[in-house]
Amino acid sequence: MRKILLASALTLASTLAAPAPARADIFLTPYAGLSFGSKIGDASVECESEPCSLPRRAVLGGALALLGKSGLGIEADLGFIQNFFAPKDFDSDILGTNHVTTVMGNLMYVAGSGGLRPYVTGGAGLMRSQLGEFGELFDATDSTFGVNVGAGLFLGSGRIGLRGDVRYFRSITESDELLIAESMQDLRFWRATAGLAIRF
Repeated sequence: MRKILLASALTLASTLAAPAPARADIFLTPYAGLSFGSKIGDASVECESEPCSLPRRAVLGGALALLGKSGLGIEADLGFIQNFFAPKDFDSDILGTNHVTTVMGNLMYVAGSGGLRPYVTGGAGLMRSQLGEFGELFDATDSTFGVNVGAGLFLGSGRIGLRGDVRYFRSITESDELLIAESMQDLRFWRATAGLAIRF
């Protein structure tokens, strides 16, 4: 009996002394925001009037992050910008339907703990651009390889908090479509977003 009690005590002690398995937190963040500082074309080339800049546009999307206790994590980010290429001064929708969709896989590092946690993130993925669509007459859509890097904050320590960040996106390959390659060479923009961070 004493041997059984001793063995049970040793088993309980070793279990309590063993390090707890790392627990990962999953954050789902639907977000909205703005794109700004958007440009196309070679940085050394200017448009006829001004540098090839584009207006600010609304951004919608979502991010799914898996974070470990060490602060390291991975993230999948999906963003959508409607009418990204529409000119500022045109009353008519000359480009028809146009947009940019970004799909990125990132590494993250989140510092600190509690209700205020800054983070940095960066990675690569696809930047899908549609320049315009007029039925069967014209449809220039293509995907290129791109990168993104940014920083932000997690606010709140409960199941539902807030998350906001600023990121820079840039395409690093050219499209195989001649029209898109000439019109959207070296696409880059900044993006600022905020949303609810839902913790699982």
